[in-house]
Amino acid sequence: MPTDVSTDATVLLRLDEADELAAAWVCALAERRGIRAVLIKGPALHLHGLREERVSADVDLLVEPSRFEELCEAIAESGWTKRPGGLISELTTLHSVTFLHDGWPCDLDVHNFFPGFLADPADVFEALWRHRWTLQLAHRDCLALDKVAGALVLGLHSLRGATIQPRHLDELEQLVRTPFTDEERADLGVLARETGCVATLETVLPRLGVAVEPSAAELASPDLRDWRERVTAGSHGSYFWMLALRRARWTQRPRILWRAVWPTRPDLLVARPETVDTLRGRTRARLARWGRGIRSAPAGVRAVWTHRRRLTP
Repeated sequence: MPTDVSTDATVLLRLDEADELAAAWVCALAERRGIRAVLIKGPALHLHGLREERVSADVDLLVEPSRFEELCEAIAESGWTKRPGGLISELTTLHSVTFLHDGWPCDLDVHNFFPGFLADPADVFEALWRHRWTLQLAHRDCLALDKVAGALVLGLHSLRGATIQPRHLDELEQLVRTPFTDEERADLGVLARETGCVATLETVLPRLGVAVEPSAAELASPDLRDWRERVTAGSHGSYFWMLALRRARWTQRPRILWRAVWPTRPDLLVARPETVDTLRGRTRARLARWGRGIRSAPAGVRAVWTHRRRLTP
């Protein structure tokens, strides 16, 4: 752990203990550096009545974009290391960096923006920063999102996984059953419009009793198509390879396509750590990967085709 916490990899912590300590530590680190940062998701969602209490596998922190790299460097200097990622993660995960530390069961997931908010990331941060709320973790005051901002983040987070993960669908259903006052609904509409998530939450806001129209800029955003594709395709791997190919230059596409078909040993072990690391074990894992890709490819193709037509004038 950082300089003021033991780095002994044999230290044993329960996940709930690690979550609270890591959240308090990273908030203190940001504060000492004068960097604005706010916890997203986590225990605040339960305290606001937006979802049931549960222990998370990571601590999510949204950082002012202009100082994102500075905070990441400070975290790394304190003994945390970036989670190893395969090629597809490098190509498609642009919004956050995940850090690990020996002996700690939780991750730190540090965001410079949050997927689904289509406004400029700096403007989104300023809007969410105005909705900060204080809670105590590990005997320390930490900044998190208030109920209104937390509801938008939870809605976006749940939508991304609801098509294939029952837990996210359950959380989404709990969110839309949450009681909101008239004032909170009005604030939801204002904040959704300001952060550019009216169109991305088009199936959620009406169920919350929020009637608001997306701006022309939001509807014209190319990120809206990516969002709708992602929600439709779910978290199937084949869609992410399609996305990476579309974003890449022509000269890069043969390499990406080959890595999709035949991942390197490091990529394979990162994606499937249960793989037996022998020639036979890796070959079996690659063949199983082909089967999953073939089964999931139609959903990815349908998502791309459907939303390409939807956003074409």
